[in-house]
Amino acid sequence: MRRMRFLVAILIIWLFLFYNIERLSEPIDINRVAYTLVPIMAVLVILVPRLRKVPLGVLLVGPIPIFLVLKAGVGSRVWGTAIPLTVTEICVIALTTILARWVGNGLSEFESAIANITIGQVGKLPEPFSTGQGEMYREVRRARHHQRPLTLMAIGVEKESVQVALDRMVQEVQQAMMRQYVLSGVSKTLCDELADYNIIAQRNDHFLALLPEVTPEKLTDLIERLRRAVFERVGVTLQIGTASFPEDAVTFESLVEKAVKEMDAEPEPRISSQPQWLTTEHHTI
Repeated sequence: MRRMRFLVAILIIWLFLFYNIERLSEPIDINRVAYTLVPIMAVLVILVPRLRKVPLGVLLVGPIPIFLVLKAGVGSRVWGTAIPLTVTEICVIALTTILARWVGNGLSEFESAIANITIGQVGKLPEPFSTGQGEMYREVRRARHHQRPLTLMAIGVEKESVQVALDRMVQEVQQAMMRQYVLSGVSKTLCDELADYNIIAQRNDHFLALLPEVTPEKLTDLIERLRRAVFERVGVTLQIGTASFPEDAVTFESLVEKAVKEMDAEPEPRISSQPQWLTTEHHTI
């Protein structure tokens, strides 16, 4: 927020100086077309999201022909002895556009952060543990009754990697809110990657994913896929613990306890070092 306030303050000060420039320097006689076009460009760049995606060079050059035509249309001189004033007016319009672009980009980042924090990601999200545990109970009973394999994963976010992700986001937002932002991104990724299994619940600051018909032998590839997807989309490193039925436990409570304990006990890799799958398969992020 401090950065946003700073950018808005700069834009206001600049507009104040521009509209008082003739008082500060008598030889300068800004044309009324420039006085009209400057606020129009500032408002358009800030309020129209599509203009924020237009390359800055195009955004700076585009208004120049319009300005020259309008200035000539009102009977003002454009060339000859008027060239220094025309260049000054074009520079004024360009500088205003750049400042408005900075403010608009800051607003976009802030709006995106607030939308993710207050509304959450669009699409299917994990249920609260109090809601999802009933379905998980039924799956454990089904696996026990039919003697079918089943695995429970406890998935948490490494605390130090959350800070790394925060550095790439809106740093002025409080860390508690940003942690929820990160968890929202993780939950969306888990729902996308584990859509076939369809039993995911959030429990405190971690997630529980029940994977019917998944044996311990299949877990390695699945875990690496989840780590890769979350790291690429959100920028955080997962800590994952697992418990398989019936090898590790035969009750739902025991599966949860073992998976969470293994998740908490998993060594936390150093943030400065990239995961093995990242260094071997992806050279850049």
